[in-house]
Amino acid sequence: MKKILSYLIPAVILIGIFGGIAFKLKKNKAVSAERVYHNEPTETPVPNGKSVEPVPPAATGDLQFTGVFEPNRETKISAEVQGKINQIMVDAGSVVGKGQTLVQLDNSLLQLQLQSVDVQIEGLTADVNRYSILAKADAVQGVQLEKAQLGLKSAQV
Repeated sequence: MKKILSYLIPAVILIGIFGGIAFKLKKNKAVSAERVYHNEPTETPVPNGKSVEPVPPAATGDLQFTGVFEPNRETKISAEVQGKINQIMVDAGSVVGKGQTLVQLDNSLLQLQLQSVDVQIEGLTADVNRYSILAKADAVQGVQLEKAQLGLKSAQV
């Protein structure tokens, strides 16, 4: 009896495992079959058994096309300086010419920077004048005069 049970228990377990696998596969097949689209032809009979010729729509002068329009020539623009845009002079897709103003930037910061450089130039000009007088009298080294002259040229640029 023990010998029969030793063979019977593993066989029942294997049959149970294979049966569970078969059940799960059948259930998965049913679920996937529900998810698949099935085209069901819906043929409607033609009235009186006669075929009907399609009638084209009346021709008009308006043509309609689908698609994307792209320009023949296009360029990307970038500003030479950073700043806040005050006004945009053209619309997207407009034809523009060479030298035409496209946007107007806020130039108040640039004006302040220009005034600052003007003040710096005035100070460096006075320094060059002082050092040139002192260099003639051998009161300062010539290197200081050269540095002041180079600083003045740099500020003027």
